[in-house]
Amino acid sequence: MSIRTDLISEENIAESEDVKTNEETIGGIKIETTEIKSEAAAKRIGKPKGKYCTIRFSRLDGIADTAPLKTAIVKALNLLTSGNTDNAMIVGLGNTDITPDALGPLCVNSVIATRHISNELKKSLKLQGLHTVSCIAPGVLGKTGIEAADIIKATTERVKPDIVVAVDALAARTPDNLCRTIQMTDSGIAPGSGVKNERAALSRETLGVPVIALGIPTVIDANLTGAGPHTTENMMVTPKEIDLLISRASAIIARALNIFFQPDLDEETIESLS
Repeated sequence: MSIRTDLISEENIAESEDVKTNEETIGGIKIETTEIKSEAAAKRIGKPKGKYCTIRFSRLDGIADTAPLKTAIVKALNLLTSGNTDNAMIVGLGNTDITPDALGPLCVNSVIATRHISNELKKSLKLQGLHTVSCIAPGVLGKTGIEAADIIKATTERVKPDIVVAVDALAARTPDNLCRTIQMTDSGIAPGSGVKNERAALSRETLGVPVIALGIPTVIDANLTGAGPHTTENMMVTPKEIDLLISRASAIIARALNIFFQPDLDEETIESLS
């Protein structure tokens, strides 16, 4: 039986001419970078061509100081982006009615949206350095009757961002990765693929702008937990503290996105606005 995973770190990867890897540590947080350079390598590994950053850390309910983790996320965003990022759109994928799937929508709730703020208002607030950020949580097909990708594509065509960042919960194959890993990639994302409910992909090819996918694995196939096969059919398992973990994860990711997309503001100002 093949158990899908959204994580490139759980695939068997050997460095070669068309696959390059690198590792660095920032404040005790490990960042592993893998670049798949060819379609042949992508087919061999089972992941789209592009650059992937995997950030590893202790589980979020055990981290007191989150500053190094936010710094690592900002570092990874710098590694994955090139060109203009002054006009960004943050997309929160997922379903708020299902806690392990609520990462994206909760995250965009704490991202500073500025597209609606006029230059005159920025000047009066002494925030001339604000960059343009818009946020959207498109919901899920079962609640809206509309594919999230259709909503996002229409919004992208209207807003015309320089870059889209899609935040989503992921599926893992290894229990040790649950809520202990952040994966970021410039190859885009196919929402729901890890739980065999794949929706239309979000990528540069489908949206016409660079797409960064950012996610944390929150579920694992129950067949990998050791329980009997009669009790695990079509079941996913998540940590029992998932409410706290999703709350902390969404807040940390939102803060990091605010820091990255508002480079002219100090963190104190960012905290006061978010």
